[in-house]
Amino acid sequence: MKHKIFHTRAGASFVGACALAASALASIPASAADSGFAVVGSLQNEVSGCRDWDEKCTQTEMTRNSRGVYEYKAILPAGKYEYKIVGGHSMDNSWGNGSANMPISVAGRTKVTFRFDPRTHKVGVWIPTKGRFSPEDGRLVKAPGKRGNGESFYFVMTDRFANGDTSNDTGGYGSDRMASGFDPTHKGFYQGGDIAGLRSKLDYIKGLGTTAIWLTPSFKNRPVQGSGANVSAGYHGYWITDFTQIDPHLGTNEELAQLVRDAHARGMKVYFDIIVNHTADLISYEGQQGGSAPYVTKEQSPYKDASGTPFDPSKVSTFPEMSAQTSFPYVPKRTGKVVPDELNDVTLYHNRGDSTWNGESVTYGDFVGLDDVMTENPKTVRIFADVYKKWMDFGIDGFRIDTVKHVDFEFWKKWTKEINDHAKKSNPKFFTFGEVYDGAATARAPYTWRTGLGATLDFGFQEAVTGYAAGKPSKSVGDFFATDDMLTTPTSGAADQPTFLGNHDMGRASYMIAGAGKGDTQARTILAHKMMFLMRGQPVVYYGDEQGFMGTGGDQDSRQSMFASKTAEYVNQPLADGTQMGSKDRYSTSAPIYKEIASVAKLRHAHPGLENGAQIELYRSDDSPVYAFARVDRKQKSEYVVAVNNSKTPAKARFKTMTPKSAYKALYGASGSVRSARNGEVTVEVPPLSAVVYKADKKLAKGSGSIAVTPDSGQALVRTTSTLAGQDVTQSLVPVSADLGANRWAETTFSYRIAGSPKWRILGTASGPKPRVFHDVTDIPDGTLVEYRAVSVDAKGRTTVDSGFGSVGVDQSAGQAARHARK
Repeated sequence: MKHKIFHTRAGASFVGACALAASALASIPASAADSGFAVVGSLQNEVSGCRDWDEKCTQTEMTRNSRGVYEYKAILPAGKYEYKIVGGHSMDNSWGNGSANMPISVAGRTKVTFRFDPRTHKVGVWIPTKGRFSPEDGRLVKAPGKRGNGESFYFVMTDRFANGDTSNDTGGYGSDRMASGFDPTHKGFYQGGDIAGLRSKLDYIKGLGTTAIWLTPSFKNRPVQGSGANVSAGYHGYWITDFTQIDPHLGTNEELAQLVRDAHARGMKVYFDIIVNHTADLISYEGQQGGSAPYVTKEQSPYKDASGTPFDPSKVSTFPEMSAQTSFPYVPKRTGKVVPDELNDVTLYHNRGDSTWNGESVTYGDFVGLDDVMTENPKTVRIFADVYKKWMDFGIDGFRIDTVKHVDFEFWKKWTKEINDHAKKSNPKFFTFGEVYDGAATARAPYTWRTGLGATLDFGFQEAVTGYAAGKPSKSVGDFFATDDMLTTPTSGAADQPTFLGNHDMGRASYMIAGAGKGDTQARTILAHKMMFLMRGQPVVYYGDEQGFMGTGGDQDSRQSMFASKTAEYVNQPLADGTQMGSKDRYSTSAPIYKEIASVAKLRHAHPGLENGAQIELYRSDDSPVYAFARVDRKQKSEYVVAVNNSKTPAKARFKTMTPKSAYKALYGASGSVRSARNGEVTVEVPPLSAVVYKADKKLAKGSGSIAVTPDSGQALVRTTSTLAGQDVTQSLVPVSADLGANRWAETTFSYRIAGSPKWRILGTASGPKPRVFHDVTDIPDGTLVEYRAVSVDAKGRTTVDSGFGSVGVDQSAGQAARHARK
C-alpha cells in the first residue's frame, strides 16, 4: 500500500502514559528549593566524570530554564539506573519516587533531560519525540489482526439433532438404560441422534447460511454416571473415556470422516468441541464415596513429590515424580480406564476434591466429580497435543475448547503452540476458540494475548444483545462494544470472537428474552439474530433456536431433540411463538426464525463489509431504542450503516455518518435511500423490533489530517493486578490511544519500543476516529522508558503520525504543568 504524507505533529513530549494514578512524590520544606539542585545516582559515572551517588558532584548540577524548572541533559547508555534530585549537594534534601530512588531504564543510547520542579517537587525525565513521517513509519502500517475465517456457525448437540441410524441407539451396551444410557423418555439420557442423522440434514443446516458446523464432544463417553435422582448419561459428550474414538451412540470414526467429506463438499467446515481439563469420573478417593470429596486447599495440604518434599505445581521448573499414596490430600484409586493409556496414571490428576468455583479450586478442583487433569505437568501437554494433532489430520477445521479458564495459563501457552505449529503444515486456516465463561473482556482477553488461542466465546455479546432485544436501552449495547479494543492484538481482534445468543449450558435465547415479559418473544428473538449477523464477530446459531425452541432453563432444559420427542417435559414446553412444542420433527425451512436467519445471513455473505468489516458506533442513547453503527470494508472503502430498534413502534435517530453528502441505498429492512448532509448527518427510521441496512454510494471521506497519541501527558504506566480464574495473573495493561479529530474512518497501527532501541514492535491496528489498543507491560521493569508510535492511514491513503512516551510504573513528568501551560 502506498501512502501520501499529509500531516505530522512534530515536537517533543514528556515521558507520558495513560490517565492512571501516578506515584505519590514526597513533599519537602520550601526553603530547600533555594539550595541549587543536581542529579545523583547510579548513572553519574556514565554521564560525567563523577563516581556514582556522589552528592558533591558539580558536573551533574541542574540549570533553571525560563519556566522555573531545573534541567540536566545527558546521553544515557543502555542500562538500568536509579537516581534522585538533591538540593544543596546533600542527600538530606533529596527527591525521587516518593522516598525511594527513581528508576530509569533504556535499551540504547538515549538523549534525556532530567527535570525537577521546585514548586511541585516533581522529579522526572523529558525526552525528545519523533513527530515527522519517515519511511520506517510506512513499514509499521499493518492490516487489523485477524485469526478467524468469517464463519457462520451452527452449534449442534449431535444426540439431539437427528436419528439417522437406530441400530446405534444403545451404543452396543445392551437394553438396560443404566448400562447403555439410552432412554428417549428422559431428558438426561441419550435420545438417539447420531452422525448419520447429521449427514442426512446437511442441506437443512446449509440453508441457514451456515459455513461451519460445531459439534458437541463426539468422543467415547462413560454412558452413565451418578445415582438416584442425580443419575444421567453422557449424551452431551463431556464425560470422555476414550479421546481416540467416536462415541458408539453417535457412530464410528469412519462415519465422522464421511461427515467431514460431505460437509466440505457443500462448502461447510466441521469444528470439534474438545476437552483437556478433565475426564469422566473414573477416580475415587480412599475414605470417600465415589469420586466426589470436599476440596482441600494447597495451604491445608501442599503437594509433595515422591520423597515427601512439598512443592507448588505452578512454580516448578522441573516437574517431580509423585506418589499416589503420599503426594495428594486424598489417596486416588482408579475405578475405570481411559484412552490413551498414559492418562490412567492417577498422579496426572489434581486429586484435591470438588471445585468450590472460587480461588485456586477453579483450576485445581474436580468438575463436579469429573477427574481434573494436572495440566501443570508437562506430560499432559504432550499427551493432549498428540491426541488432538491426530484429529487435525482427520480433516476437521478447528476446535472449540471446553472449560478453558479451569486450566492453567502455562498449559495453554505450550499446547496452543504445538497445535498452531501443526496447523501450519496440515491446515493453515485451522482456528481455535475457547470457552471462558465470563462476560468481561478483561477476563477473556488474556487468553488471546498470552496464548495461541484464536479467540474466546463472546459471553459479553450474549448478555448485551439478549438484554437489548428484551428491551434495555441502546446505551447498554454501546457500553459493551466500548470494551472491544481490549481484544485487539497484532494477530487478532474482536471480529474473531464467535458470538452467540444462547447455548446448551445457560439456556436458549428465546427463554432469556421471554423473561422480560414483553409478550413478543418470537419477534425479539428474530431481532437478536439479525443483530448477531449484522454485527462484528462470527455468529453462532444454537441448534433448534431457528425453530423457535425456548426451553425452560439451562442445561438439560435447553437440550431438546429436533426429531419427534418422547420426553414429556420437552413435548409440553412452549415455543417462541406461544404454541406448544409437541412431538413431531422440527426441520421446517419456512419457520419464521429460520427464514429470517437465512435472509440476513445471505445479506451478510453477499457484502464483505458486513461479514468482515470494522464496526464503528454511530449512535446510542440512555433513553432511545435505536442503536446504530457503521460496518466498513477496508478494501472497498465503503460504509454500511446499520440501525436496530427494540421498541414496538417505529423509531427515528439522527446521527453523523462517515460519508458526507452521500446517498445511502437501503439494502435490508427499508426501501429507497437516505442522504447525508455536508457534516455527514442522516436521519434514519427503523421499523418496530427490526433492523435496517444502508450502503453509501460514495467512498469514505478523507481523514482530518491530524492525530494526537496518548500517552504523552507524562504520567506513569501503572501496573494493575487482578486474579483470573483462581490464578494470580498480573495484568499490567496500558491503554494507548489516538484522536483523529473528526468523525472519519482510518486504520491506525500502534507500535512501541523501549527508548534507545531501534526496533518497533506492533501492538495492533484499530479502526475509527478514536482508535485504542492495550499494551501488556507485565514483563517490562519499572522505570523503563517506552516510546509509542501511531501511524494512521485514511480512506484516501493519507498518512498521519504521532509519538508519545511512558515510564513503566513510575511518574517521570516533572514540569508537566508548566510545559502544557505554554502550548
